[in-house]
Parts: sequence; structure tokens; C-alpha cells
Amino acid sequence: MMVHTAARLTVWLGIVVAALLTAPSVRPADSTLRPFGEALTVGCLTGLGLFFALARRRLPDGIRAIPRRKLVARSFVLLARSAHEEAVWRAFALGLLAGPFGRLTALVVSTALFAGAHVRRQGRFAAVQVVTGAVFGLVYLLTGRLHAAIAAHGVYNVLIGTATLARPELSVSDTGSERTCPVASVAPPRRRVPIPRRSSKPFVTSIASLEGVVRSFGAVQALDGIDLELRRGEILALLGPNGAGKSTAVSIMLGLRRPDAGKALLFGLDPRDPAARLRVGAVLQDVSFPPGLRVRETVGLVRAHFPNAPSTEEVLDRLALASLADRDAAGLSGGQRRRLAVALALAGNPEALFLDEPTAGMDASARRSLLRDIVDFAAQGGAVLLTTQQLAEAEEIATRVVLLSGGRVTLDGTVGEMRACGGVTRVAFRASALPALDGIVSADSYDDRHVVYVEDADAFVAGLVRSEISFRELEVAPSSLEDAFVALTTVEPE
Repeated sequence: MMVHTAARLTVWLGIVVAALLTAPSVRPADSTLRPFGEALTVGCLTGLGLFFALARRRLPDGIRAIPRRKLVARSFVLLARSAHEEAVWRAFALGLLAGPFGRLTALVVSTALFAGAHVRRQGRFAAVQVVTGAVFGLVYLLTGRLHAAIAAHGVYNVLIGTATLARPELSVSDTGSERTCPVASVAPPRRRVPIPRRSSKPFVTSIASLEGVVRSFGAVQALDGIDLELRRGEILALLGPNGAGKSTAVSIMLGLRRPDAGKALLFGLDPRDPAARLRVGAVLQDVSFPPGLRVRETVGLVRAHFPNAPSTEEVLDRLALASLADRDAAGLSGGQRRRLAVALALAGNPEALFLDEPTAGMDASARRSLLRDIVDFAAQGGAVLLTTQQLAEAEEIATRVVLLSGGRVTLDGTVGEMRACGGVTRVAFRASALPALDGIVSADSYDDRHVVYVEDADAFVAGLVRSEISFRELEVAPSSLEDAFVALTTVEPE
């Protein structure tokens, strides 16, 4: 890989040198800008302005977390690539066409060719190259200096590349990157599966959002410049391994913590504003109640804070708590406390629910009843943000999944899209031993039963047959949400 990159850089720089030595000169529109320093300044300022005009946002706060060696290497490659493209499209294409056809025609034709060359790699997003190509061409015509156009292109590309390293989910218009499922280090590496791009336009149905939020606790960075949105009518499952930043994200959305940087909104207001909190019900990670209050009294106390709240009996009946109404709330079992917490979250007729492990400790019947209530709540226009370790629950009811890893959003899509990003198939069988076959991502063995996750189930089964190991009870099934979660978040030791 390094040899290939070095070869490309050598070719690019060779073309730049050839352009500087042999390219036809272009008469500058403004002869006062011909001196080297002034032309270089014009190029740098043009690239900077073009980035902020097209990106329409500041550089993400996550830049400080980028390894410096990686940032320098990426910037050097982008500068070399920018210089190469300017040598080809401005020094040669525009310069050669300017003499016989005139500068305006040369600018239009070279810009169209520049944009067309990016279509295969970037599809409809190559249209951005019409703007960037025209700007770089104008810089070249204005100054008559190739290094001015290289500076404009280089500054623009380096800023785009830096923003992409800081925020992997951002799309890139000129560096050729595309949005993918950023997958944690899993051995062996798998093909990255593109996730459909989502519109960047604001949603009128937005209930809560985080934009570029950063939050640290001492040396630990819990959130690293994340964007997250909860919309009306959806059940959003916020997933991630322990320590991924889920609880911190929920706390900031609810105004219980402040972000170090970035912005949080709840119903368009600061989450700490009581007017916003009044429309929310929440069940947080730790659930406890003051001793001495009965269940009925606890419900009545919470109801008193909300206008038009349902009656105490209605709140109790919704979660099958009527038989516990006279019990001490602090003395309930874990599952009963969880049911009471959910009942209290619904007591104010909220428009949004934030539920952190809502079914923990519940029996099967209570769990099924609560899941039905959550689905009904969303169907009536409510918004639900659910964090859970019970991935089967998320797979059953979630309309959208967001995966957090290392304080960043690494996937945002449907359950089906997350399964696709997992890229594995589950194969189970019984045999005296697990044969050493290619394509196994992970495997678990229990006596003579083996469960393996493979990239290509057909190839694995064929290899199993050829291994001549006696096996039985073969099962092949698509990966579940839990399988995909494990594949996307497991990091193999180095």
C-alpha cells in the first residue's frame, strides 16, 4: 500500500514539475498580482473562502482528537493531488485552449472536463466540481500563476480532508471520499457498505437534536463532535458498547449535563428550559424512589407537575400497577420499580420518551406489554429514544438505529442497514471439532456445537463439506441485529 502511494505521489509531482517548466503561459487579468507572494495569498484566501462557502459550517470540534501524524500525512497527499489536478486541468487544458479559443471558452471547456472526470467516482455530487473548477480556473487566469491555483485547490482539499477525519460521517465533494459504515477493527477486515445519504435540511419534525456536541470527563472524551436527531413518530434505538457515550448523549439532550462544545436543542429550546422538559417523559439508568411514599402517592406527586395529566388510576392501570398501589415504592422489586418509572414517565402525557433500559428486570408479560405501549405511543406521533442492551427488543420495535462507538456516530440507519453493515451470516452445526476454514469472522464452541459468523456462507459450507469432518444439524441464517452489533463493535487485540 505504501509503495503504491509513493508511486502515485511521484507521478503527480512529476506532472507538476513538467507543467511548471513547459505549460503555456496565460496572460493574467490583473498584472499587479503576478508577483509570487501576492498570487500565493490570493490562492490561499480563495481556497479558504470556497471551503466555508460550500461546507456552510465551521470545522468540527473533533479535529483536536485526530492523530497529528495521520493529519499531516493526509494533508500532504491532498496537497500533492491538488497540485497534480491543477497541472492537468489548468496549466495544460486551460492553458492550451486559451490561445486558439480565448480565455472564456477555455475556462468553460476545461471546467466541464474537470467536472466530468469526477462523475465516475462521485456520481451526482460531481456537480460541485463545476463550481470549484471554475473558481480555480479564475484564480489561474487572474494571476497567471499555476502555484496560485494549486494553493486555492490545496487549501480547499486539506480543509475538506481535515473535516472528514474529524467527522467521518461527513461527505466530501472533492477528495473523492464517500459516506460508508465506519466499522470498528474486526478481523478479518470486511467490505464497507455504503449507507444512503440523508438530507442535511432541517426537519420540521425534529424533537431533540445534538449538533457537533463534545463532552469530556477529565481525560476521557465521552462524546466527540456527534450529531444526533430524534424525530416525531420514530423509535430511535441508540446502541453502543459500554462507555460509548449513550447515557451522556441522553443526559445532554435532557439538559442534565452541559456539552463542552456544540449545541443541544429540545423542542427548539435549550434542554434546561422547563418549558421544553414539560413535554418529555424519561426513565434514566438508575431508578429509585423516596422511602415512605406509596406507589399511589408517588404517581400523584408526579401528576401534580403536569397540566391535563391522566388520573392516578389510569396511570397505574397502564403498566398493571393497580395491585401495587398501596405498597411502599422504595420496597418494590427491580422489575416493579422499572414499571413504576415508565408509568411516571407517561404520567404527564409527554410528546417524547427517553427510555434507558426500560425493560430491565421485567418479566416476559410486562416486557411485551411495555413494548406494545412504546409502539402505540410512536404511532400516535410521539418520539421515543431507547437505549437497551436487549438488542432483540431494538430489532423488534426500532424504526431507526444509531450506533455509537468511541463517542462518535458510526452508523445511522434502519435495522436492515445495520445488519448489512455487519456483513456476516450465522452458521451453526455439530461436529467433533471446528475445522480451520477461511472466512470465519468469529466463532463460539460449546462442546460439539459450533456457531460461526462468516462473510460468505456458501463458501464456508462448501469448505466444511470438503474438510471431510463429520457434521450434523447444519443451520444457516442471516445475521441478527445482535450479530451485527458484535461484529461492528468488537475490537480484536493487537
